[in-house]
Amino acid sequence: MGSFFVCDLYIYCFTNLTLKKRLLFLVFIGLLITANIGCHQKQREQGFSYHPLGYYYQLISFDADTGSYHPDKVSWVAASFKTQSDSVFWDSHNNLNDKFYLVSDSLEQDNFFKNYVARCSALDSGCVLIKTKDFYRQQFKTNSVPFFSRNDSVVRVNFKVKDVLTKDDFIKIQYNLREKEEKQIERYYGTFAEMEASADRLGFYWLDRSGGTGEAIPQPGDQLTIVYRGEYLNGRFLEKSSADFDLVYGTPDQILKGLNFVIGYLKKGESAKIILPSRLAFGESGSSNGTVLPYTPLVYEIKLIDLKTSGKNP
Repeated sequence: MGSFFVCDLYIYCFTNLTLKKRLLFLVFIGLLITANIGCHQKQREQGFSYHPLGYYYQLISFDADTGSYHPDKVSWVAASFKTQSDSVFWDSHNNLNDKFYLVSDSLEQDNFFKNYVARCSALDSGCVLIKTKDFYRQQFKTNSVPFFSRNDSVVRVNFKVKDVLTKDDFIKIQYNLREKEEKQIERYYGTFAEMEASADRLGFYWLDRSGGTGEAIPQPGDQLTIVYRGEYLNGRFLEKSSADFDLVYGTPDQILKGLNFVIGYLKKGESAKIILPSRLAFGESGSSNGTVLPYTPLVYEIKLIDLKTSGKNP
């Protein structure tokens, strides 16, 4: 309906113009057609296709001998994230120790990279162009764009699907990684018996506990002031809080799950040093910025500086 209307409008305009204006009109239409053809030609030359979700993609190579990709499987992916000047600022080999796994979901709309990888098979490789703000929000869960990407309209994601795993295969891999993690914690203590004796029923491991005044321990809704410091098992520094970090006890996602567990034992002025296994820290995926690798146990020191009850507790 709309295209017929536009066509009729062109004919009406053309037939009611002078000869000179008709010629100018034809030249104008010709320029529009040429520009349109040039635009499509440029897109074809670049080799990228557009996905309705809002990203561009290109399949660079594929292996015809591999089977097609099926839902409910897991892709083991090698990937690098680049600026528009082709500088790599993240890669799965260095940042995730080559442990980058994506569960297949071709209906995924909140992560464009995951959406495209779900359509690929083992040994396929390609490139995805994602708008800069979308990329950092989806991949690193932040609305802030780092300085090295602020002038870029897109982030370039180069990838290769190293293998496609069944869920059973992936479960075996996870089991092996958890087993290796437990061995790291055991070596930290020296013996399995010492590790077991230090294990808390909530899943973390005690190293030290000292100080503390009064009888009150935190209850949900209490206002707390804490300070903490985190490091790897080899002593390498990871992070620390401000000198007077305030939080409302029991509110999700303010601090790591394991730290919330530990705080629940502490009295005002008391300090603790513990080991958090990955399931109580950054989990099977590691930290969103790639600093902490998947399945990484961590050592934390934490002190409850102040406690103000909410008045709602019995």
